[in-house]
Amino acid sequence: MQAQGRGFGAAFLSRFPDAPDVHRERARAEAGLARLIRRAKDTGRLRADVDPSDVTLLLLADNGVVRESPAASMAASRRLLAHFLQSCRPADGTPLPRPAPLRLDDLYGPPRRTG
Repeated sequence: MQAQGRGFGAAFLSRFPDAPDVHRERARAEAGLARLIRRAKDTGRLRADVDPSDVTLLLLADNGVVRESPAASMAASRRLLAHFLQSCRPADGTPLPRPAPLRLDDLYGPPRRTG
């Protein structure tokens, strides 16, 4: 959806600081995502070290896949998602690096600098 309609992505990533209950709704979305990930892990279809922050990382990365050509954007988004999904499958036991400290709130606004 993000690759085909960047308007959705722009709206999704916009800040609405005056919107009532926006933080509560994001917290609710994060809790639902955590439940979904836990259920997928429980079935053995998702590697044990996948973290909800990995979805935030995917959204941030995909937002950066913007090209002049809609076809190039679509191809890049699909490939990025395929890499992500492939890496989430249970594998040989090689652990992923520690999760990035990302939350849905990190999708909104300018990146914070560290160090």
